[in-house]
Amino acid sequence: MKFIFILLLLIPSISFAENFLADSNKLFDFAEKSYPQFFNHAGTKTVALDEYLARYYPDTDIYIGTKDHEVYVYGNAFNGLLKVGLISDFVTVEPDGDTLLAKVFAEARSNVQVYGTGTVVAILSDDLNGSRHQRFVIELKSKQTLLISHNIDLAPRINELFLNDQIEFFGEYEWNDKGGVIHWTHHDPAGIHENGWLFHNNAIYQ
Repeated sequence: MKFIFILLLLIPSISFAENFLADSNKLFDFAEKSYPQFFNHAGTKTVALDEYLARYYPDTDIYIGTKDHEVYVYGNAFNGLLKVGLISDFVTVEPDGDTLLAKVFAEARSNVQVYGTGTVVAILSDDLNGSRHQRFVIELKSKQTLLISHNIDLAPRINELFLNDQIEFFGEYEWNDKGGVIHWTHHDPAGIHENGWLFHNNAIYQ
């Protein structure tokens, strides 16, 4: 927490960038592979703290965090807080998901892992048949709509969800003639399927 408090004091508020969680995870994974002497616990979970995303490594007592695609590290090894650049200085940032989503929709493809960001345009009742799913519709910048079907037996429900909210997602695309469905927005308890997530109001749901 001290890492976050220091950042809040030193850095003005900046709005979130598209694919903020996706790009942050990619950066954190890169740091773990490239600098294990500092970030030495692969698999550490990303957490949302205030306006930041961060991972903490207890063996070295080091944090790595991002805010609006800027990268920070904190710990004695760095003499406190250090800004080290932008995410794009270290990894290729995820492209706008609208292009891929338009392509898989036009080609009627399914079972495709996708990132994206959209605006909530409809909130539906939960699907309670079998595994329970929270359901809502988002609209991309391209105006393509997607039904988000979020398994709330395996991941937390977004309780404070409203029209016009922004949602970042990573999940599996399934085609339908209305734009498509995104599911697998949660961890896989069996460890077979790639873990998905939703990112809403700086909280991670997976």
